[in-house]
Order: sequence, then C-alpha cells, then structure tokens
Amino acid sequence: MNPVIEKIITMFKEMSMIRKVLLGGLLLVLVAGFITMFVWANKTPYQTAYSGLNQEDAAAVVDVLKSTNTPYRLTGDGTTILVPDSMVYDVRLTMAKEGIPKGAGVGYEIFDKSEFGTTEFVQKINKKRALQGELARTIAAFEAVKNAKVMIVLPKESVFVEETKQPSASILLELIADLKKDEVAAIAHLVASSVQDLTPKLVTVVDTAGRILFEGKSEGEQARIDAESLADAQYQYKVRFEENLTHRIQTMLERIVGANKAIVRVTSEMDFSKNNMNEEIYDPFERGGEFIRSRKNRAEKVVQLDEQIGTPSSVNPITDEDQTADENRERINKRDDTVNYEISRRVRETQKPMAQLTRLSVAAVIDGKYELQTDDKGNTKRVYMPRSAEEMTQFQSIVSRAMGYNEDRNDQVSMECFPFASIDDMQGIEEKLTGWRMVQKEYGRLIANLLLVFVLFLFIIRPIIKTVRDIKVTVEQEALPSPEELAQLETEEKEPAFIEMDADQQREFFETMTENQKEVFIQKMTAAERNAYLNNMSEQEKALYYAEKDLSKTVNIIKGWLGEVKEEMEV
Repeated sequence: MNPVIEKIITMFKEMSMIRKVLLGGLLLVLVAGFITMFVWANKTPYQTAYSGLNQEDAAAVVDVLKSTNTPYRLTGDGTTILVPDSMVYDVRLTMAKEGIPKGAGVGYEIFDKSEFGTTEFVQKINKKRALQGELARTIAAFEAVKNAKVMIVLPKESVFVEETKQPSASILLELIADLKKDEVAAIAHLVASSVQDLTPKLVTVVDTAGRILFEGKSEGEQARIDAESLADAQYQYKVRFEENLTHRIQTMLERIVGANKAIVRVTSEMDFSKNNMNEEIYDPFERGGEFIRSRKNRAEKVVQLDEQIGTPSSVNPITDEDQTADENRERINKRDDTVNYEISRRVRETQKPMAQLTRLSVAAVIDGKYELQTDDKGNTKRVYMPRSAEEMTQFQSIVSRAMGYNEDRNDQVSMECFPFASIDDMQGIEEKLTGWRMVQKEYGRLIANLLLVFVLFLFIIRPIIKTVRDIKVTVEQEALPSPEELAQLETEEKEPAFIEMDADQQREFFETMTENQKEVFIQKMTAAERNAYLNNMSEQEKALYYAEKDLSKTVNIIKGWLGEVKEEMEV
C-alpha cells in the first residue's frame, strides 16, 4: 500500500470522535451529491401536458393514458398531468382527437345525443346549461383566468310587453393573476353579447376572493364614468397636440442652431364644448322670382229659373215651406282659384369638432454663439456672443409660421437667447480626490482582490500544503531504517563476499536458500564468482554441476576419470 495512504489512514484513526463524525458527514454529503447528480442526469424528463384540470377531465385523460400504456405522473392534487418530454405533443393530439379535455361545465355537446321523448322544459334547461358552459370555457381561455363559472337568469316570457323583463348574468372567476379593467369589461361585454336582450349593466363579475370586479352601473354612475373618461381623453388630446407641435418647432430650430441648443415649450387652450345646430330656412325671394307649384280655379254663376220647383224627390231635395218664391227661381254657381308657389328651403346641420383651439402660446429659448479668445497670458477660453436682433426676428418669424400664428386668437410667441449651461456644469464639478481617497477609488477593487487571494492562500491553501508536506516527511522518515537495522546492515556488510568465501562458507551460504533461489543466484553469478564457486567444489560436485549444465564437459571429465583408473591398474 502507498505509504501516504497508510499515513492518512493512521491520521484518521488518531482523530477525535468529533472530527471523525464531521469528516464522515462531509463524505456522506459528497457521496449523496454525486448520486443525486447521477440520478438526475439519467432520469427521464417529464413535462406538463395539462394543468388546472377539473376532476372529470383529469380522470378522462388518465383513462386514455392507461389504455395506451403511456407513463404519466399526477401532481397538484390530481389537477396537473405530466408525461415524458418527448411524448407531450403526441399525448395532446391524441386527447384532442378524443375531445378531451372538455373544460368546466357542459357545452353544446349535450345535444350530440338527444333522447327521444325529451320535453320542451328539459330542452330549455339543456340549452341554458350549454350556453353557460360554452361561455365559461371561452372565459377560461384568458391567460389570467384559471377557471370560470357563468350563471344566466332568463326571465319567463310574457305576452304583455309591459311585463317583459331583461335577462341578467353573474360570472365567478378563479384568477391566477389580477385582471385589468379593460379585460374585465371585455368579459362582461362578451357575455352580454352572447345572450339575447342582455346588456353589460346587468352583468356582475366577481372573483373567488369576494371582490366585485364589474357590476352594472346606474345612469348617474355611468354618466360620471363617461365624464371622467371624456375628461381624460380631452387631456390626452391636448397633451399630444402640444408635444407634437413642440417636437416640430424644436427639431426645426436644432437643425439651425445645433443639437441641444434649443428649448421649446407650447401651451394651448382648447374648447371641448359640444354644439350641434340644425337649421331649416325658408326664403321665397332667394331665387329672384316666383315659381308656381299648383293652381286651383273656382267660378260662381247665378241662373234664373222660370219654372216652379217640382215635387221633392231624390234629385230635387225637399225645400222649406217658408222659403220665398224668388229664392226658388235662382241657382248660384261658384268657382275658386287657388295658386301655390315654390318656397326656397334649406336644411343645415352643423356639428362642432371635438376640440377647437382658442389660444396658442409658444416660448422658445436658443443658445448663443461662442468664440475662442486668447488673453494676454496665452490662455484660450470660450466667450459667449449673443445673437443679433435681426437673427432673433428671423427666428421668431419662423416659429410663428411653424405654429400657425393667428392674431384673432391672441396667440403669443416668445423668442429669447441665453447662454446654455453645459452638461458638466449641470452635473457639477467633480471634486478632485487626493491621498487615500484617490487610492481607494482607483485601486480599491485591485487591493480587495489581492487581499482576498492572500487570505485564501493563508488560511486554506497554505494549511493544506503544510499538511501534505508533513505527511510526506513522516512517511519518508518512517521508511528510513532504524539504528538497529543500520547496525544489522553494517554487520551484513562486514561479512565476506561470495568470491572470498571458502568451500565450507559457500556451502553454508547455499544451505540458507531454497533450490529455486540457489539456481537463480548461480545463474546471476559473475565470471569471477563462478570460477571461485567451481574451484571450491569437489570432483564429484563438479561432475554433477557440469552434467546438469554442460554435457560435453561432463563426458570429458568421465573420460579423464577412466584414463586415470586405467593408468593405476597398469601400474
């Protein structure tokens, strides 16, 4: 095992219990963090397919997912359904094909399956439910609306016009975020436009927090709201008119005197009163002559009758008995002459515009000219030179034409020339910093970073380096031999080398080895050690050695032995 690792293990064993617990807790946190990262990197990501579902729609979606073996998760008390990220759009298309989710309430799909024998009363109730459900689904399409419920009151129809009542509606909203007034009014008008004879003033909108978001206004309240809206619109119209005219005049002056060297302010007085006039004028002498439209003549003629009046009949009416005879002898015929002349007639309707400009005032200030002058000491500075009266007259004439000056309205134009303060002057001269404040401003960040690095090295990096160095030195010291071992090594060094040993010492040396170690040692011998080893062998040991190592030498030795034996026998 590595000595450094052994030293670390030894140091851990020598630690106190508190340090062991803290170190174990740190290792546990690190292991848990790595495991969490590994699980998070390999888990299947889920994405929201549907959120804010009611119980019926959530149950329908889950049934379809189960039938198709699609993995899913339920969150948000069962109102939110999560599916794998790669299957979100496929799931939504599948649900849309099945007509899921249907949303809150019941819509016009209630009439998809009509039952035979349904009464008219039930049909009316179903129609009302369908209308309420469709309106609730439509309102829920708003981004800030989580859920909606619509209640409509339809009065009973009456044959008498005087007893006819208008319908009303109430809307309950469950909001995710607050709605603007325009959005609430849009919801009220949406419902009012979907029900016959329903007006927005009979619609009430509330939320689940109990706040009244919209309610029908009385004529007085509505008039007050309309007046406020009209006043705001008039003010906005006046401001836009002044800003537009200010921009036009100022940009024109800046093209002449330079950018940021002209200031223009416009004040307007407007009449927003309404005055509609209808006129119908008759003038018989407008055309300079008489024109006859129609004429009717009637004449009267008296006829004397000589004969007596006959007996009364249907042709001859009955006359009074007291009537004189002279009257019965006359007949009067009358004729009238009536002439109708054409008369000139004009019908005129005059409507005043929304705003009528009654007075206009323009104030403009321009910067003068600047020249560089050098004084006696050679210093150069800018000197302000006001514009001439002729130039100011020209500028005033240009502004008057640009604003549409009208003397009848008592318009006013003011044109002045002043030296403009520079941006540096408006911001003020920055105080020159010296000493420690200058160092702090210029090198504060650098000094803070260096201090941070120094503290990091002093309290973190340096202790770590010192600890590792101490462990390394300790391991190296432990690796050195002890005094006893040194003495033993010195004793071993005093022992004679193999080449200096005699036959008995060599034999004792080999007895401490195994056969394998002996063979390895013999193979690694130098030539001098091998010669010393062979010289100390007996004849039989040499023969055995050569017999194992060199067969030709063994044969020669045996031949030599046989020759010696033969010579001894001859002698």
